[in-house]
Amino acid sequence: MELAFDCLVDVGDDLDLPLAVLQHLDRAAREMWLYSDALHKPHLTAADLCRRHLAAASERE
Repeated sequence: MELAFDCLVDVGDDLDLPLAVLQHLDRAAREMWLYSDALHKPHLTAADLCRRHLAAASERE
């Protein structure tokens, strides 16, 4: 599931995803505990990118 999430975030990185899609990705990341894993990794993770895209989309709304 984490690999599928990574792929979705990667594809979404090239597109301007609607806020609702980013919110669903955020919820999925939380349910898979990806944010807590991101704290222990030295590199930028898909969960980090999802969080950044969500913040940017929220500011645009």
